[in-house]
Amino acid sequence: MCSRVWFVTDRRISQEYPQLQILRALKERCADEDVEFRSLLMDQIVLTISEGQLGLRVEQELVTSYPQVVVVRVPTPWVQSDSDITVLRHLEKMGCRLINRPQAILNCVNKFWTFQELAGHGVPLPDTFSYGGHDNFRKMIDEAEPLGYPVVVKNARGHRGKAVFLARDKHHLTDLCHLIRHDTPYLFQEYVKESHGRDVRVVLVGGRVIGSMLRCSTDGRMQSNCSLGGVGMMCPLSEQGKQLAIEVSNILGMDVCGIDLLQLNDGSFVVCEANANVGFIAFDQACGIDVAGIVADYALSMLPSRLTRKMSLLSVVSSTSETSSEPEVCPVPAGGSSLPEAVCNMSVGSTSSESDPELAEPSQSSPRQSSAPNLPDLPVRPDPAYNFNTLLANEIKLLTE
Repeated sequence: MCSRVWFVTDRRISQEYPQLQILRALKERCADEDVEFRSLLMDQIVLTISEGQLGLRVEQELVTSYPQVVVVRVPTPWVQSDSDITVLRHLEKMGCRLINRPQAILNCVNKFWTFQELAGHGVPLPDTFSYGGHDNFRKMIDEAEPLGYPVVVKNARGHRGKAVFLARDKHHLTDLCHLIRHDTPYLFQEYVKESHGRDVRVVLVGGRVIGSMLRCSTDGRMQSNCSLGGVGMMCPLSEQGKQLAIEVSNILGMDVCGIDLLQLNDGSFVVCEANANVGFIAFDQACGIDVAGIVADYALSMLPSRLTRKMSLLSVVSSTSETSSEPEVCPVPAGGSSLPEAVCNMSVGSTSSESDPELAEPSQSSPRQSSAPNLPDLPVRPDPAYNFNTLLANEIKLLTE
């Protein structure tokens, strides 16, 4: 059976850096691995049900060969469940493996939905209130008093640090009520003072942390988004931070995501947001990582033929370990190309703020390490708990000189 990979994105974001880089990487990997590749915009796909069977049409032609893997990039804040998600559900029900899956994307469309999914799993979260209806903001001025002041106010579908406010007191909240749009609900969130103006963006692919970046505001505002003038720098992440990001990714069912963490004075973290359509211009530059290449490698590793081969190799390893006292290692296939770490540590899971369009021009992408669909080796970083106040004190001085 011929292997096929599709890349599906939205016309509104198709020319942005992340989408262009993923398209480039997928074309390269698929050409090298003799995998059939096709790129489509969401509005080019026509869904059909004929004679009781699901089908697709593209540009007035019936699609007869369906992809096994589809990499999806949709603008999370604008996702509509009766259009965009309908297309993704159709592909999934036809047997396509989506990266990310529809439910995972929905889990991150609304910031409060994200917290609803994470609640009850022991994940550290700031206390957060929200409401039903479109015009009950005024009611929440009294209801949110247990959160104390100042209090963080966010549009439930906001992105890129927009529609986020720090209300000083009850009078300030009343003023906001007259200024904001009420087409979507807002959430009211406990203010984490010790993390004002900074957070840690953790990017994961296939349940694996590929890097972390400290983002800092440069103008005193609470938001640290690079799109609002914040700066990003590579930073080490404690084991607790890594495990927390992995847990959040797994609970939400995401293959590719960005998790934003806030650090407390004791070095521990709480979850701020999760991003199903994470941007990575500043991340690529700060961390020296080709995120798009890693996403493409992961996508090809999800092809049924590759998964079958991996399971066969794992079976051989298991059988060998039963007759040998030597420690288990992943076998190396012919040609000397190492297997991806996902073979040894396969994660279970499918599928906030949106992707950040950083201001600088993208730097040259990192060279590929291998043409095989393997997740590249990542730089070794210290695991002990790390207080970002130290990093901030040393680095922000350099950035502002």
